[in-house]
Amino acid sequence: MTITTKSPPFSLRIPIRFSHCDPAGYVFFPRFFEMIQAVCEDWFTQELGLNFSEMIIQHRLGQPTAYTECQFIKPCLLGENLDMAIILDKYGTSSLHLRFIGTVAGEIRLCARSVQVVISLENGRPVRIHGDLRKRLQEYMDNVEVAIDIEPQRR
Repeated sequence: MTITTKSPPFSLRIPIRFSHCDPAGYVFFPRFFEMIQAVCEDWFTQELGLNFSEMIIQHRLGQPTAYTECQFIKPCLLGENLDMAIILDKYGTSSLHLRFIGTVAGEIRLCARSVQVVISLENGRPVRIHGDLRKRLQEYMDNVEVAIDIEPQRR
């Protein structure tokens, strides 16, 4: 019998800097979308082993967001460390359905979802997710433990 241990989702620790904040010291909400993009790029490069910049520059593949939603649970403040985890819920022919959970010291601060589409940068059209990327996406889904209670209650 083989016992497999699942890993937590890939997460990027982001120190909340002055440049992220409004004059009151709270993260200005559009900055969270920049942080979501950063964790996505690092996930591709560090976790999936596919260099994100090479995907764009050499392979001429983009990954724009077709849909996004975000629930801000509690503000993040200057000086805190935000841990932004990425969860792959599913993938299709050319799309990735992703979830992002942002926590500070284990407390959920934001939850987001996005659908990103792999496109050709030559013509802007969706392209089929190729075999190697598809394999790595499936391995990530198979090997990541997703907590059941990471979605916050609706207010």
